Amino acid sequence: MTQSDATMTAQAGGKRLLAGSSAPLYWGVVAVLALAGTLITDSYVQHVLILCFLWCMVAAAWDLTLGYAGIFNYAQIALFAAGAYATAMLTLKFGVPPVAAIIAATAITTLLGLLIALPCLRLQGEYVALFTFAIHLAMPPLIQLAKGLGTGGTMGLMGVPPIKLLGFTFGPLNKIGWYYLALTAAAVSVYVIYYIVLRSRTGRAFVALRDSANFARSLGINEFKYKLLAFVLSALVTGFAGALYAHYTSVVTPKILGNEFILLAIVMLAIGGIGRFPGAVLGAFVVTILNELLRDAGTYRLLILGILVVATLLLLPQGLASIWERMTRLRKARTKLKD
Repeated sequence: MTQSDATMTAQAGGKRLLAGSSAPLYWGVVAVLALAGTLITDSYVQHVLILCFLWCMVAAAWDLTLGYAGIFNYAQIALFAAGAYATAMLTLKFGVPPVAAIIAATAITTLLGLLIALPCLRLQGEYVALFTFAIHLAMPPLIQLAKGLGTGGTMGLMGVPPIKLLGFTFGPLNKIGWYYLALTAAAVSVYVIYYIVLRSRTGRAFVALRDSANFARSLGINEFKYKLLAFVLSALVTGFAGALYAHYTSVVTPKILGNEFILLAIVMLAIGGIGRFPGAVLGAFVVTILNELLRDAGTYRLLILGILVVATLLLLPQGLASIWERMTRLRKARTKLKD
């Protein structure tokens, strides 16, 4: 296979993974969600949708590394927590304005992602997973040990101030304001990941390295450079989502590093479809809504979600995103038959 053939193969693979996801359709869905915000008056429904938007950012960023770049990164929730704690500490301990704190927290999380990526990307496969999961496990005791620096220890941090932007105050009670703020952040983040990064030469390099690292290296693709870039971009979006989450809830505790959060993130990708847009986004919506509906189920909640994952893997091995692909193929087949 020549270099041009390999390039065409990578491009075809990228287009296949993003099949049916045209930009006008994407922004049409965003417009519908924006319109829905004017019709939804129930504060609890608004709250659930705000969580959906924030989780979309986390799931999409994780999908970038795990699904498209092929990096077994399990430090995603640790990076989410880093963004939340960074902005909370900057605002509460140092008096930094919320908007500046969010920008700084995003930068800090991106740097942390870089520091984690540098050693772990010298490892391979399951060793990367073990290393990054160890980072996740190390976060709670580190937060406790750094209590004197302003982390709040096991009690966490309360009273994270609201965001003041363009004359508006986005506090926990301003659901409609947060609805549009979270929707805008999620829409832009998802668009950048799936429509700018993954449809560029960089995105094709991610897919090529994931599918055949040895062959991609033989074509001159720098594996360390591109995987490092994927990790850093993922950390940036995740840290931004974590910072927004802290200001929305006004509370940051070590609970966000518990098993529930990372399990929910894994379930989102498993149900939605790893490396298949819009799988991560669909998974974030489905799992967040189900998780809220099952609050009264108590300890059975995670069991029910686990059963749902098993059922999805058996019936739809490639996740919910494969339903759209099947419909697209069926539509094309019917068009050919008519012709």
